[in-house]
Amino acid sequence: MARELTPSELDELLAAHALDAVDGDEREQLDEYLERSEAARRELAELRETATMLGYGDGALTPDELWTRIEDALAVEPPRLVLPFAPARAERSERMSRGLVAKVAVGIAAASAVAAGVTAVLLTDEMSRQEDRLDEVAASVAHEGMRSAAAAAAADPRSRTLQLGSATSKATATVVAMPDGTAFLMGHDVPRLTGDWTYQLWTMTGDPAAPDLLPTAVLGRSVDVAVFHAPEGSLGFLVSEERAPGVPAPERGAVLEGHYT
Repeated sequence: MARELTPSELDELLAAHALDAVDGDEREQLDEYLERSEAARRELAELRETATMLGYGDGALTPDELWTRIEDALAVEPPRLVLPFAPARAERSERMSRGLVAKVAVGIAAASAVAAGVTAVLLTDEMSRQEDRLDEVAASVAHEGMRSAAAAAAADPRSRTLQLGSATSKATATVVAMPDGTAFLMGHDVPRLTGDWTYQLWTMTGDPAAPDLLPTAVLGRSVDVAVFHAPEGSLGFLVSEERAPGVPAPERGAVLEGHYT
């Protein structure tokens, strides 16, 4: 039976053990050492977790083949003994060399995993940027399509057009409504809002002397072009500045307003 290994020598073999590169009497002593050392068990578990990143699976190298490939790739061999070392020192030197190769191999696996993680993050970021660009393109196409539809509605002789004006600024808006209730709002020189404010569109209905205001659309911070449904019998429309994301009843005065005559 080989001599008993010291704790430090056993620790040196943990990385090799994680790659199933320890057998015979050394393996038995390592197993006994692991039973009585919680710290060694934790280290072996961490090394094995990293070693799994080397990717055993269908078509993968067997542990022996993998060990040979690692040694060849790293050009690491047990040191040739030039001086007359004692057998115990020679064994220790070989264990240290194997432990070094195993630790380097595990380190390569960890580095590969980190690189893969970084690549995944970069790919995720790039995909996110691509999605943002696609959203921008889609929004641009939708915007231009809506503006074209609004222009077509305005040219349709069946449409009903109403101008909304402001008593305090040069901002205006045009509402074009079709017989089926489809309507477009097109803003002109309407200042962009900041902070938690949004423009909101209201439809005037009911008694012309004291009309009710129905919430119709939340327009966002700017009034450019929007499509909405104009209720039958609409008397006019009003745009106000409200707290985002909109309110059920107007809380501020009209920014733009227009009445059918």
